[in-house]
Amino acid sequence: MKHYEQLDKTYEQAKLFTYGNTDFGKPLHLLVLSKDKIFDPIAIRKSNKRILLINNGIHPGEPEGIDASMMLARDLLKGDLLPKDVVICIIPVYNIDGSFNRTGTSRANQNGPVAYGFRGNSKNYDLNRDFIKTDSKNSHSFQEIFNIWQPEIFVDTHTSNGADYQYVMTLIPTHKDKLNPILSGYMTKTMLPSLYEGMKKAGYEMIPYVNSVEETPDAGITGF
Repeated sequence: MKHYEQLDKTYEQAKLFTYGNTDFGKPLHLLVLSKDKIFDPIAIRKSNKRILLINNGIHPGEPEGIDASMMLARDLLKGDLLPKDVVICIIPVYNIDGSFNRTGTSRANQNGPVAYGFRGNSKNYDLNRDFIKTDSKNSHSFQEIFNIWQPEIFVDTHTSNGADYQYVMTLIPTHKDKLNPILSGYMTKTMLPSLYEGMKKAGYEMIPYVNSVEETPDAGITGF
């Protein structure tokens, strides 16, 4: 949070918001990056800009997204590289509860780090199963953020649980049949090909996320 507070103080294109509580007793925060320094979601939508929401640390033992978003925000602001027509919203850590419950033993198959947060929150809820039923205060506060900002694109960062991929990045997109035809067509024909192409061009080729049926892929793999 000190990192995000410093970005808020240093750059006029960044604003840190505080939203509702979590079961741990600490509030959720949201960093908003806006090139033209407009931080009102209604005004942003009226100006025909798109909103991207990134959620991190829903499973605190999968911390890469937390660090990546810190670096992304810093680099975009420092280099004056914010996109003109996209406002980027970042939840620094969603499962604050589990992040404070740190050990080195709850994810035995994972290669590092030495210590990491626990999957469940302070009520032992898996927040990745609580977006709709909202048994946690975390989910209630998340819904407040989601409904206020109404993002066109939502990214939830995770880490593969002990699987050793050859690729740096894997992706699970929304099922195309769960979207209306316009969004579905855009995602499958424009957005996804662009993401794969861009990652390959950047030298970090991406593949779809898969699970092995048994301990090794020899027995087959399942897609999402």
